[in-house]
Amino acid sequence: MTPEIHALILAAGKGTRMKSELPKVVHPILGRPMVSYVIDAVKAIGCEKTILVTGYKSELVKSSLNQTGLSYVEQKEQLGTGHAVQCYAKEAKHHPQHLLVVCGDTPLISTDTLKIMVEMHLREQPAITMMTLMMNEPGNYGRVLRKNGAVMAIREAKDCKAEELLVKEVNLAVYLFNAEFLFNNIFSLTSENKQKEYYLTDLVEIAVQKGLKVAACIEKDEASTLGINSRQHLAEVSAILQNQILTRLMDSGVTITSPENIFIGPDVIIEPDTTIHPGTMISGECRIGRDCVIGPNCHITDSSIGDNSRVEFCVISDASLPENSKIKPFTVINGGNK
Repeated sequence: MTPEIHALILAAGKGTRMKSELPKVVHPILGRPMVSYVIDAVKAIGCEKTILVTGYKSELVKSSLNQTGLSYVEQKEQLGTGHAVQCYAKEAKHHPQHLLVVCGDTPLISTDTLKIMVEMHLREQPAITMMTLMMNEPGNYGRVLRKNGAVMAIREAKDCKAEELLVKEVNLAVYLFNAEFLFNNIFSLTSENKQKEYYLTDLVEIAVQKGLKVAACIEKDEASTLGINSRQHLAEVSAILQNQILTRLMDSGVTITSPENIFIGPDVIIEPDTTIHPGTMISGECRIGRDCVIGPNCHITDSSIGDNSRVEFCVISDASLPENSKIKPFTVINGGNK
């Protein structure tokens, strides 16, 4: 029998360092809300149900995603990650076998590592499997405390003793819980800490005190763990995702003559032997055929362009161009049949 895994995405915060009235998780990266990348990742590893914990401007988060198959739980007060999961637990009508908890502001999260984490969890059957990372400069990350190699606790940086701050292994706030353990213990959390918040990480110590195993899956790629807390982080992650998209396209046979001067969105399909010239922006759901020359200086949105077409210095949106199209420079095409 296939194990039942649900995903809970924590997406309630405003993100004060973003200096914006938008909820943090809907800030766009390459034209899509950042949390949509996290949703894609948990679906890719086979989670049967995806639930978002929302808070600040909940309705705006829902309307920005506009996706079917998502469920929502509201966290009216942001009192920590443990409190967010408590809000879910209070409303959950069905308890899955396992619950994956991830943050909505980590769009680079690795599906490969998540799959390894799931495999480890199902194989070893711990109460909790968590994702960790070895960092030379851990900063404000929570430290993973071990004894004889076994995970014993996670200590938030602000609550660490001096010797605990020397630990290099950090918590990435990605957890896979045995749901029976989670639901039996989530309301045991207290806010007796410097932040006066309910820490989900305290469940690690609770599990250890009960003699239950806690497993750790170590992430190797630090870039995949980047969370977004500022506009600078937003730009950094956008650049990484854009480079991944351009590399994938070039590996598939697309010529991109000036990668640093081209924007291509995540939902764009481009066939081999097509050339993209500088100053070109292709976004939304687009398909560009084979043997095309696009650019320089084109803006194409939600459109399809047939094979062997030439488009330069143009703006095209919601249009469908047939094969062998030759569009004159400075043409604007808007609202054709998609």
